[in-house]
Amino acid sequence: MKVGEPLDENEKRRLVLKLVTQLRCAECGQPYDPHDFALVQRRQDMWVLNTRCRHCEQPCHVIVFMRSDSEQEAITDLTPEERKAADEWPPITADDVLDMHTLLCEFDGDIDSLFDI
Repeated sequence: MKVGEPLDENEKRRLVLKLVTQLRCAECGQPYDPHDFALVQRRQDMWVLNTRCRHCEQPCHVIVFMRSDSEQEAITDLTPEERKAADEWPPITADDVLDMHTLLCEFDGDIDSLFDI
């Protein structure tokens, strides 16, 4: 299959099966059995699936959108200048995430004062 070519039905099924074999229950963390998923609805390249975790009985709903092109334009409200500047920033590290977590845990105020510069 080449980029831009439509997916045939077998390729779509394989992609969905590959996806559901990688999913884990958000409640208990156990992997789902791919055979337990049921197709609820399908419209063109959108599939709606559901299942229930065999371990904790938590329901799971999955919506899969399939496109044959892998390159999608980013959706952003940044101006071209802001986007160019952001592209030059260093990547976010695990320490950055932990620092933000600590900041939010210790923050005592409203959301407006959080973002005051």
